[in-house]
Amino acid sequence: MNKTLFSDNNVSRIMGDTDVQIVDVRCSHEDYIKRQVTFQAKLGIDDPLLILDIDELVERYRKWYKLFPRVKLCYAMKCNNDEKIVDVLKRLGSSFDCASKAEIQQVLELGVDPSRIIYANPCKQNSHLTYAKEHNVDLMTFDTEEELIKVKMLYGSARLLMRFRPKNIYEVMYDLGKKFGCDFEEAMDLFISAKNKGLNVIGVCFHVGSNCLTSNAFASAIKEARRIFDIGLQIGFDMTVLDIGGGFRGRDIERPTIEENAEVINQCLDDYFPEAGGVKIIAEPGRYLVETAVSAAANIIGRKLIYDNDKTSIEHVMYNINDGAYGTFTWVKEGPEVFVMSPVLNKASTEKHHSTAWGPTCCGTDCLATDMPLPLMEVGKWVQISYAGAYSFSCSTNFNSMPRPKLYYFCSSDTWSSLVNGSLKISSIC
Repeated sequence: MNKTLFSDNNVSRIMGDTDVQIVDVRCSHEDYIKRQVTFQAKLGIDDPLLILDIDELVERYRKWYKLFPRVKLCYAMKCNNDEKIVDVLKRLGSSFDCASKAEIQQVLELGVDPSRIIYANPCKQNSHLTYAKEHNVDLMTFDTEEELIKVKMLYGSARLLMRFRPKNIYEVMYDLGKKFGCDFEEAMDLFISAKNKGLNVIGVCFHVGSNCLTSNAFASAIKEARRIFDIGLQIGFDMTVLDIGGGFRGRDIERPTIEENAEVINQCLDDYFPEAGGVKIIAEPGRYLVETAVSAAANIIGRKLIYDNDKTSIEHVMYNINDGAYGTFTWVKEGPEVFVMSPVLNKASTEKHHSTAWGPTCCGTDCLATDMPLPLMEVGKWVQISYAGAYSFSCSTNFNSMPRPKLYYFCSSDTWSSLVNGSLKISSIC
């Protein structure tokens, strides 16, 4: 792997340098991890680590606009608010979906204009709402009469999107409709209430659910959004924005793919919100952008061999690694197939054993995967865990005071230079 660090002081200053390693040619995640594991070993460090492939992040952002030319991207900060990830997206021209004062503050401190932020939390803390007003973040969501009262009292000039709960229920990993969104039957009363209060509703929004398992959920929700949109127009609002939320999958091997979603969504937008109507379309993807851009490496700190009854062959292997369900891998509860682990430095044996992976804590629920086919690996060896970018850092804890992994950043020289000079930017204003 040919690696060269930039010496340009301006580049280092702009992007915040010290952990970003610039390479002449983009490499695989495995190569990046091997580099860092070797480096840590020389220093006697065996703590877990993560790598961010900035090229992957840039590639997926640009792919979004090729597939969704009408849909402005507002990155969901809750998915992964790592400072450099957010900074790269800012330089690409992304807008941002924020749910709290701290998320808004982080984005503003990077120099993002308030017009590129949607405060997409239908239930806002009073002091957070006041902070949004003080910093001119005026686009936000609501779904109840109580929230309208709050907005009227604290930020009467805000631009509002009514969040509704899509009627047709499709299979999703996390059903956000259990918590957020008004029913279709409630929409008329909420529009009338907002009108009577002198508030400014400019559109509608929905969320089909995190990690949605079918494109039909978007099709059904967009059709329903048109009906609610028309109610708002009937009440007398100037309805100009449709927010189709998130729910886009992160791994290209999963269905529906982003291409399959794009085909369905673009057709529905043409059918129900044709471009000639002038409605601005926005979305709030998170895991689509970052899940595949980050991989993790952990050290095997324990191993237990379980033999068959006559003690002649290994029946099962249990590994303990030094990152777990209370750290980076909070998402393992999504299903047994989501945790993908492989050896890093040693050449893998062709013989595989049924294996279980445990995290480092004293908790019996810190189990990452069971019955994985893995080669026999020694204590002290390293493993790579793929797809670690979504809902990992933002959901992790330091339970048992276990060390949090350090994140290292890699970027090809061509992509890095383009980020700095702004040639990759695609503007996106909410």
